[in-house]
Amino acid sequence: MQSQQVRHERLRLLRSLVGIIIAIVVIFCACWQGGMFLLNRLVYENDSFSIRHLDYRTDGILPVDQLRRWADVQSGDNLLKLDLLRIKRDIELAPRVRAASVERHLPDTLQVRVAERVPMAQVWAWQLGDTGGALYECVRLQLDETGHVMNPADGSSVVVPENQAEWSLPVISGLELNQLKSLTPGRAAVLPKLQAALGLISEFRHSSIAGVVDMRVIDLSQPSILRITTGEGGQVDLATRNLSRQLNRWGRIRAHGEKFGLAIETVDLSVTNNVPVRWMLSPTLVKDLNSSQSIAGK
Repeated sequence: MQSQQVRHERLRLLRSLVGIIIAIVVIFCACWQGGMFLLNRLVYENDSFSIRHLDYRTDGILPVDQLRRWADVQSGDNLLKLDLLRIKRDIELAPRVRAASVERHLPDTLQVRVAERVPMAQVWAWQLGDTGGALYECVRLQLDETGHVMNPADGSSVVVPENQAEWSLPVISGLELNQLKSLTPGRAAVLPKLQAALGLISEFRHSSIAGVVDMRVIDLSQPSILRITTGEGGQVDLATRNLSRQLNRWGRIRAHGEKFGLAIETVDLSVTNNVPVRWMLSPTLVKDLNSSQSIAGK
């Protein structure tokens, strides 16, 4: 009799406990569903929070239409329902984007700001054409000051030989095939000599000959030497260290030659003493002489 009473008491307590648990679950589900319903009706489906203004701003190179495609946000989308981290991540995956910020401005404006990478140099590489035949095409990649690799902003990666605008940025040449394969858009190049060439471009822009000398090509094929080809057709060899000192010496040598109407044909600034220089007539002087002879012939 006592054991039966104990058993009945335990069953009663168990039924009561199960009933309480079920009641708690039902109340929780009702509150959850009710909260979600109110959240959808008052926030996520509220026309007051629909996007009416998409404010995209860049540094002026990337087109706004391209940013819209990367962000994948349309007018009429709910502003509070957007995943801002997803939008920021998708935009920053583009190789030409250095950083992006995405902000909500209630009740109806999404603001996107993009800081772009500034190209400092370009690399040309030969690869098989799209047809997969024996024809090769020259493809260019651009690099910023940190060595970050990116495609050209205009989307045209194939070099057209007749297009002289391709010389607007210094061309880095002399890289080996396995080094060229490591240059992937969206990643930073970790080649030491390539970093030295980018450092040279940065130092050159702050030197006394910036804007006076046109630096066309930087050849990396020589060990421990950066070989520059200028717009005048001259050749200048620099060591990878003490670049500012060598650039100052370059400026003094060039100024000395200008006094006599001469331009540098070759100079080796990688040596510390007795710098060898070969001179040629200044292209400006040659042009003036040709003009004078043309006028005299008439």
